[in-house]
Amino acid sequence: MNALQEKQLNILKYFIKVCEKHNLQYFLVGGSTLGAIRHKGFIPWDDDIDVGMPRKDYDKFVELQSEFEGTPYFIQTFKTDPCYIYNYGKLRDSSTTFIENTYKQHRINHGVWIDIFPIDGFSKEIKPRETFKKKINHIWWQVYLSYLPALRRKVHARTFFKDIALNIVAGLFYVFDIAHWRNKHVEKLVRKIPLEESVMAGNFFGFNMKREAMDTNIFKEFIKVPFEDIEAYVPKDYDTYLKNLYGDYMKFPPKDKQVGHHYNSGLSLEQGYEDYLKEHKI
Repeated sequence: MNALQEKQLNILKYFIKVCEKHNLQYFLVGGSTLGAIRHKGFIPWDDDIDVGMPRKDYDKFVELQSEFEGTPYFIQTFKTDPCYIYNYGKLRDSSTTFIENTYKQHRINHGVWIDIFPIDGFSKEIKPRETFKKKINHIWWQVYLSYLPALRRKVHARTFFKDIALNIVAGLFYVFDIAHWRNKHVEKLVRKIPLEESVMAGNFFGFNMKREAMDTNIFKEFIKVPFEDIEAYVPKDYDTYLKNLYGDYMKFPPKDKQVGHHYNSGLSLEQGYEDYLKEHKI
């Protein structure tokens, strides 16, 4: 476990503490579930932690910022951080800095984080997973639009017209609050089928977006498994869950694929993001 992972694990520990206090269900998802089962902790090259919560538990959790008073932790959603653009939450450590390249220009909390995904209903009847491709693709195109405000750049003579055009697009997104209009649109889509009424469910914002829809029963029962020096919940039928996402999940990827997927323009585990931004004039 490296220093970044240790910091993320500390965030997870506090997150679990709050969930247990309020009797909220959480569980590791995606690569964090894979790490727990295959490595009993982080995938060695992983650079984040992903947790899921049934929608009702998620909605309750994001209202609990008061539980983090006196700590550096901040529940980040598009409602609590005006320039944040995702429809899922992050729990940030404001005393640290991790500035993702894509969001360098976004005036958001840039602390080290863990991702918190709501689990929503996909369908009230069993359907081929390919059926959901259109809806998930639409949602992800909305996510891709969130990158547009980060197009702001310095104007150079050689690329003058391109730079001006991109700056106009970025500016319009901020002026007309297009990013948050997009948030509200996506929120309606993913909440359309309550988890309790569904037979297929999943994480609309998962990395394996074409594989996320699966039997709702997978998200009803959970067991604790080792994750580094703690235990955390995963789906009881984690075998089916991981096969749905990764196929032969115990097989390691090629060496060239054993890398993290978050690239940064600034990283500090000792300095808060606000001071870091000022000092480095970002």
